[in-house]
Amino acid sequence: MRYLIVIILCFFGLFVLAQDKDEADKNLLHYFTSGTLSGQIRDFSMATVNKGILNDYYANAVGASIHFETLPLKGFSLGLNGIFVYRTFSNDLLSIDSIANSSSLYELQLFDVEHKGNYTDLDRLEELYIKYQTKKLRVMYGKMEILSPLINLHDGRMKPKVFSGFQTNYLFKDNTFNLAWFSKASPRSITHWFNIEDAIGLYNNGYISDTTKADYHYNIASNGLGIFGFESKKISSFKLNVWNYYLDNISNTSFLKLDCDRDTGFYGGVMYLYQTPLNNGGSENPIHTYHNVDERTNLISGSIGRHFKFCDVNLNATHILNTGKFIFPREFGVDPTYTYISRSQIEGQGNATSFGITGEKKMKNASIRLDWNQMLTDQSTKFNKYKQPSYNQFNIDYSYSFHKKFEGLELRFLYVYRRAIERNLPMAEMFNQVDFNQINLVANFNFTASVKTKNNGFGHHHH
Repeated sequence: MRYLIVIILCFFGLFVLAQDKDEADKNLLHYFTSGTLSGQIRDFSMATVNKGILNDYYANAVGASIHFETLPLKGFSLGLNGIFVYRTFSNDLLSIDSIANSSSLYELQLFDVEHKGNYTDLDRLEELYIKYQTKKLRVMYGKMEILSPLINLHDGRMKPKVFSGFQTNYLFKDNTFNLAWFSKASPRSITHWFNIEDAIGLYNNGYISDTTKADYHYNIASNGLGIFGFESKKISSFKLNVWNYYLDNISNTSFLKLDCDRDTGFYGGVMYLYQTPLNNGGSENPIHTYHNVDERTNLISGSIGRHFKFCDVNLNATHILNTGKFIFPREFGVDPTYTYISRSQIEGQGNATSFGITGEKKMKNASIRLDWNQMLTDQSTKFNKYKQPSYNQFNIDYSYSFHKKFEGLELRFLYVYRRAIERNLPMAEMFNQVDFNQINLVANFNFTASVKTKNNGFGHHHH
């Protein structure tokens, strides 16, 4: 109802503004028919092959998103974005593996992890906002996407993460100030919208001890998520990022990142993340709380790279001290560290170390990236929220963009192999966790139809 009122007010505002003498020859229809229409059609095939007699799964999903934004009038514009997803084929993703007593993990994320087995009614209103924008200022209210180090689209499946509230961005010379407050969210692989507190824990609540599962979904209290960010694009050859994420009544996360790209061919960066619980971390009951009151998270990550003529090579490392786990709702966030690679996140770990080597070659229409990542986890659930075994992971990530007659079409092939370091693990602990192969094939067709609109520095991300 609130957004219906907003739209009515926007229409009324546009109508009043359109009466301006300078705009006398332009009616309301002009601002809609001269807007920007963009979108994406996506086809996603995924197959996970587990070890030995453990169940294997495969699925294909197809979907599309359509984004429309009106032509700005006195800086004001309206935007909306809708998405739908269908299953074209799969095996039984709900079939329970007799050894692990669990079903598909990754393939179900192409559809609806809240209502597992729902493969058809998967439409969602992604965005519905009013925006005011000048060369230096942008203010948005409604449902929208957000781009930041810890919270962004993370659209590696069929639907990205989207949020409801307001955000503002201000450009000052080479610096950007960001401020946002969100009271609702619709996470990736979810169809509905939730209050911030109810969106936390939709995926997996993890464990608080070897035998006790955490149970904080629908049991924690929070009014919303506040974000402040500062980005400095040019300090000599350095780029500085300072962000703070305030999850009301649950936790506060501070993030500092400094990247350097020198003409000598070397580049690198360092980041530090600090988390502290707020009040009782969401609930006074230890089983229901999200962030343990005695934990203080200290995460350090670094990277050094070299531009070679034939490719780029990076050496990356991340360490989380034994003062607490790095925990941030996966429904909202992504792994911001340098060691992050597809299908591998350090979130949920404490007293843990990750090493990585990446080689990437970019060509005219294609790119190929090879990753090796080693995750060394503490096997105590005090520091291992999801009971993740230590592992080595190898990724091959190849992308190709078509041109001329197939302009707008992009293909991506991602191969993942994760191997447990401990070779005597029970089969049940390997299922969807280690010793699996995964193949992903994604086809995206992106299109834009734009009339009389100009990009003035902020832009819009199309997934």
